[in-house]
Amino acid sequence: MAWTYNIPEGTATEGPKITAIALALNTFSLILVCLRMYVRIFIVKGFGNETRYGLGLVRREDMPFENIYGMLLVQYVGAPFYIIGVWGFKMSLLLCYLRFFPWVYRRATIMIAVLCTLGHVAFACVSLFLCTPIDKQWDPNITLGHCGNPITYYASMSWITIFFDLMIIGLPFPILLKSKIPPRRKAGLLALFALGIFVTATQIIRIHMINTLNDYIHFARAIVWSIIETNVGIVTTTLPTLVPLFNYFSEKAHTSKKPESGYAMHTWRDGMYELRSHGDHEIHISGISEGDSTEVILDVEGIMKRVDVVITRQNMHDSDTIQSGGSIEEGKPGAI
Repeated sequence: MAWTYNIPEGTATEGPKITAIALALNTFSLILVCLRMYVRIFIVKGFGNETRYGLGLVRREDMPFENIYGMLLVQYVGAPFYIIGVWGFKMSLLLCYLRFFPWVYRRATIMIAVLCTLGHVAFACVSLFLCTPIDKQWDPNITLGHCGNPITYYASMSWITIFFDLMIIGLPFPILLKSKIPPRRKAGLLALFALGIFVTATQIIRIHMINTLNDYIHFARAIVWSIIETNVGIVTTTLPTLVPLFNYFSEKAHTSKKPESGYAMHTWRDGMYELRSHGDHEIHISGISEGDSTEVILDVEGIMKRVDVVITRQNMHDSDTIQSGGSIEEGKPGAI
């Protein structure tokens, strides 16, 4: 890293470890995000707003004075990107909630999103203006002015972030617990949303690391956990959106082992249904079903899904064609 320059060969440093962790986790997160884009664009065809948008030296005495400026400047520039990353995966999950929450829970989701955004804007402002003058944060030659306590700032930020995380993790649980869906599927959905606990765990470890710091050299350990926190957050908020991809391959494997049914053939990529009767009429039903498992509306009565359809009924003898439009509401028996 930049601030490990100008040090003697063989000096103890954790730079290579930090680099390896960052590369591995960022690569894994990038792969998952690319898969998420593929699912949203090509499979469920629903590109939502949540988708659009010398470090490591062990001893302080080994740090050359000329490297301090560069190290602190990189930390100053990198802090807002960390805050944006943490805010980003929270907002991604909240926007995903808005796709299927009932109105009462949608209002709660919007309120939490606003509070979360305001909180992270405040974090960024404090990070950028922690010192007066501002360049005192990275220039050790400036002796005038004053700075806030960075350890207190980062620890406070982490606790507030944990509070936001717990609220976001807990939002879908009342809806899922009341919904009338099969217990096995309900348990799977609850487990997916509970993955956010891993993010909270990494934040708690990061707070412990911050509280044990005594100078800027030891910030390397906290930065490692910041990298882990950001990437774990990306992974845990991306996995639920990949359910349609897993379902797609599962259905392909399942249908390849069974003969095609003469009554119904469902292609969920384009929402086309074809039904054949044994009489002299053919009925084609085509609709729009571009949503994935998060496109449904959950309420205490069960899972409701609205599908707009166009029904074309063609007489095989006189070629008379009757078209009608309507909608089918799935989930409640007899609701059309």
